[in-house]
Amino acid sequence: MNFYPFEFFKKFSFFLIAALLFYSCSSSALLYFESADKKYISGDYAGAIWDLSRVIEFEPNNFNAFFKRGKAYSRIEKHELAIKDYNKAIDLNNTLAQAYLNRGIEFINIENYRSALEDFDKTIELNPKTDLAYFSRGYVWSLLGNTENALKDYSKAIELNPLYIQAYVNRGNLKSYKNDFNGAIEDYTKAIEINPNEANAFISRAGDRAITGNINGAIEDLSEAIEIHPSYNELYFQRGELRIIISDYKKAIEDFNIVIKNDSANATAYFKRGISLINLGNKKDGCSDLVRAGEFGYIHSYEEIQKYCR
Repeated sequence: MNFYPFEFFKKFSFFLIAALLFYSCSSSALLYFESADKKYISGDYAGAIWDLSRVIEFEPNNFNAFFKRGKAYSRIEKHELAIKDYNKAIDLNNTLAQAYLNRGIEFINIENYRSALEDFDKTIELNPKTDLAYFSRGYVWSLLGNTENALKDYSKAIELNPLYIQAYVNRGNLKSYKNDFNGAIEDYTKAIEINPNEANAFISRAGDRAITGNINGAIEDLSEAIEIHPSYNELYFQRGELRIIISDYKKAIEDFNIVIKNDSANATAYFKRGISLINLGNKKDGCSDLVRAGEFGYIHSYEEIQKYCR
């Protein structure tokens, strides 16, 4: 057998160079991948996108790079670009449940609700224990007006995750919409038990407590919500209105004082404070408030002026 050392060396050199190039590319891709993860965690989403784009240049079939870049695009509200990356990730790995889930959420962001439903269906098919998929599908059903399907999906999300606060709140909102106020209150109460700082649950429960006649309970809930969000002006207004219902005019005035301090052109607040002052016997200041309310455009104020201020 003839042996040609030079030919062997050329072939060996070719494979060696190819191997070195492959190792170099893989090593560079890994470095960019690690850098992207760090930047994503730190909130530098643009930097993460740049790094992941370099990974994709080295490894164009890396589905995880497309998936993670899609997440980064989502964070900066580049929804169409996020969907494009999730499409590619799914093309490369059609069993990636999280990609369908994330793409479904992006479809919600661009109001493509039917496509979102399809993606959540696929997520559940691939991973039937994904509570967020049921929650998200329930949310889409509620947007489409299908309250029955929405209730079923929220209930399934809660079954899978009994500590799912937002699922209780959303299910409570639907029950309230269907006039099941006691059922709604139960859901809001459960959300509050899980997280005593869940302001939305207190606010929603306050509304349904008021509807069912528990005005004092509603006032307590709004007071809790104010403790959590003291700058939310609307809460003081709502509490003031409820205090008028139970004839607690002094505290109602305190609430409307805060509303007017934060919003000096709030015509309705002037009107409510004016009525409260008149009920406490302070006709002069009350009528002054009614006049201000009228000046700011609350036309019903003039009827009360004719009644009390002549």
